[in-house]
Amino acid sequence: MSRLRNNIIIITGGANGIGKAVAELLSIDNYIYILDTDDSNVKYFDSINIFFKKCDISSYAEVDKVVYEIYSERQHIDILVNNASKQMISDFSHYNDKDYLYIMKNNYIGTCNCISAVTKYVQSNLFILNVLSIHSNVPRTNKYAYDSSKSALEILTKELALEFAPRNITINAISFGAVETDMNASWNYNKEEKEVALAKVPLKKIFLPDEIAVFIKTILEVFSRYTTGSIFVVDGGRSLMN
Repeated sequence: MSRLRNNIIIITGGANGIGKAVAELLSIDNYIYILDTDDSNVKYFDSINIFFKKCDISSYAEVDKVVYEIYSERQHIDILVNNASKQMISDFSHYNDKDYLYIMKNNYIGTCNCISAVTKYVQSNLFILNVLSIHSNVPRTNKYAYDSSKSALEILTKELALEFAPRNITINAISFGAVETDMNASWNYNKEEKEVALAKVPLKKIFLPDEIAVFIKTILEVFSRYTTGSIFVVDGGRSLMN
């Protein structure tokens, strides 16, 4: 098994939650660049030698500028983890195109922007990992824009795998279930809501960001060299339930 070492790694949405956990884990042996708009943890990242770049990934111009800076400095980019996501909770009767566009521009277009910019400068030997959700194909209500954006990313992952294979660029995705992140902060004060979520998981497991980070590291370290277009489902069996 190859070990991730001395890689230049870009992680979007790495200021908090899963992205932050991934950045911390991978920073031990690699050079990590976080792209995020939330700069509240910059001093902390500086203290552990993680490079923070303030960037709105929904803007291609911003992404291209930052990626160019990283590539020019390091002469290569080895791994791109597309983790940044925004979510809104709303009944469809309150549909608003501006709200939906905001979610799609960050989650889907933002990911496209990052992939486009990185693959413009890196012509070969690149691992890309998209962070999805089991709700990209397990239906529910009230989170339509988020779930639709993840569905779009799932098929994009498979289609870009075909396009990038001749360049020895692999692109895979991890699809996870219930995780204790800021998106699920309501569980902290609504134990009943958390129990409802837990009841839908056959293994009765709600993951922590640190655990998802280990799975992501394993995919990058073990599988990304040999597989592309794969969706790795790590959800405690949640996708088997209605």
